Amino acid sequence: MTITLSKNLTVSMLLLIHGNMVCAQEITTNSQHDHGALTAISNFYSDIDMHVRLATKSNAKSCSEVRCTLNAAFDAQVQQLGERLAVTAYKTYPDLRESVDNFTFIVADKKEPCMTSSGAGKIVIFRGIQNLELSEDAISFILAREMGHVIGHHHFKNTSTKLIFSVLASVLFPAVSLFSSTSNVAATATTTLTSAASTTTSYLGSEVAISQVKPSQLIEADNIAINLLARQDWDMRSMASILELEDSVDTNDWLHDLYNTVHHLNELIITEDASGPKTGTLSIWKEDSISQQ
Repeated sequence: MTITLSKNLTVSMLLLIHGNMVCAQEITTNSQHDHGALTAISNFYSDIDMHVRLATKSNAKSCSEVRCTLNAAFDAQVQQLGERLAVTAYKTYPDLRESVDNFTFIVADKKEPCMTSSGAGKIVIFRGIQNLELSEDAISFILAREMGHVIGHHHFKNTSTKLIFSVLASVLFPAVSLFSSTSNVAATATTTLTSAASTTTSYLGSEVAISQVKPSQLIEADNIAINLLARQDWDMRSMASILELEDSVDTNDWLHDLYNTVHHLNELIITEDASGPKTGTLSIWKEDSISQQ
């Protein structure tokens, strides 16, 4: 019976991992524009996830005098660019107001360059990005790209996937205890192991599923950002920015994703230029940084 049960669990988990995306897609397709409990739950979970992510990041050094002035100027720039993008977003996507009441833009005093957001429209840019000395066009783009995750309902879809795994794991693993001993000690041990296995399976399964759709979500966020900025007379070729790449792309997931975005934009420009004179490809990286790769 143990061997049979083990085989059944293995098959169940393989089906769970393989089939969850179909379930998640079906649920999010039918409920994507729902304004009730599902949206509220998604926003709640994404907000918690955002705060947990912030809590695990190292704080930036406290500023003093000139540095504080520079920080204040950067914060004001983020607010100005963000508010302009928000106006464009609501004009470009008329139904957006139904799921996002308003966008808010916050600069978190975190050391590394990164960004995060919540499904409710809270966009957080880390202080570390200020040190990259990005141009105004580049800052507008990364803000718009993070907004793209909100506009694309990525938080909703990812939360749905996590909830599906949580429910399926809770249904699957309690059934295992039915085959266990009924003694108090054994029952307690089984309950503990089942709970741990359920939690681990739920977490790992959802992370695998979300990682599978991450590339497509990044491309969609890129395209939404391009769409927003195009309505502000922004040219992809103008996004020339100063960014000291060094070796950080290998250790910073956000920079790695940004690096992939640059390749995506370059491909779009090449496609655009295919029927006409080549004008060169886009680079937001400093030329001497490119040579260091």
